Amino acid sequence: MPGIHAWNRMPGPVDFFFYGTLRDAGIRRIVLGAEALSLSAVPATLEGYRCAPVERGRFPGIVAEPGAAAPGVLVQGVSLDAAARTSFFESEGSLYDIARTPLAVAGGRDADAWVYVAAAVLPVEAGEWRFEDWRRRWRPGLLGDARAAMARATPAELGRYRLAWSDRLSRLRTS
Repeated sequence: MPGIHAWNRMPGPVDFFFYGTLRDAGIRRIVLGAEALSLSAVPATLEGYRCAPVERGRFPGIVAEPGAAAPGVLVQGVSLDAAARTSFFESEGSLYDIARTPLAVAGGRDADAWVYVAAAVLPVEAGEWRFEDWRRRWRPGLLGDARAAMARATPAELGRYRLAWSDRLSRLRTS
């Protein structure tokens, strides 16, 4: 067992703000794995961002926009393994970048969480992506696509994302 000082430097769980398809409990269960069943999703809002449609609303990308507010959920206590699975699903480093942002959480409290923001290559569209519209039109297909995508995740890919999360959280704790 590590000494107390080493233990204090070990990265802890990850808190996420999900504004798109991962707001859906079924998609979260596929992506995060069994752990998703023990995590709660609390309504939250990210000020200064717009949830923009991509591919006619098949999924969203979040982009900075003064005066806008993106609704979503705060999911706290995600393990490094599940965070790695989330980064794989979101194509972190290609379609999405990761940023730590302050949120307004239901009940009037504030929290900081990690959010996947649209990378410059993601072709976001004008208008607002709406979760309920997505659920009606695109959810059934994405459930199958998400299962297939997560089945393709290799241990090496997930290991790289897990290491990236471990490094990221270690840097955050020392800053």
